[in-house]
Amino acid sequence: MILDAIENADLYKSISPLLAEGMKFLSENNFETIEPGKFYLKDQLLYAMVNEYETKPMEQCKLEAHRQYIDIQFMVSGEERVGYVAFEGQTPSEAYNPEKDVVFFQENVSLFTLKKGSFAVFFPNDLHQPCILSGEAARVRKVVVKVAV
Repeated sequence: MILDAIENADLYKSISPLLAEGMKFLSENNFETIEPGKFYLKDQLLYAMVNEYETKPMEQCKLEAHRQYIDIQFMVSGEERVGYVAFEGQTPSEAYNPEKDVVFFQENVSLFTLKKGSFAVFFPNDLHQPCILSGEAARVRKVVVKVAV
């Protein structure tokens, strides 16, 4: 997992060309004015989803992981808490769904706050639990870039 401010996105461009392209997309666009939706940057290899939603209590948020994609989660406005734990052979609580590229777990997590202007990168071995309220429920705008592994 990587947690950083969008100003430092260039530090991670050497990880992979697709990740660099996703970071560039996040750095060069004003997502406060872009309508929510899905944007294909390189077909199924690289795409972005602009989302708006209300944060929720932790017990209503699922701990998840992906096998086919890396997530870059960029907070445009608002803030949310995110749970994190490394995958170390834990048993899923629900079977892997290949169509949605998601598998769910029930584990103890460490929490961090994803604030406006910051991003987190979750690799396939990073279990993450987004959308958790930070204090009271709040409206957030977040972009998730999916990067094929």
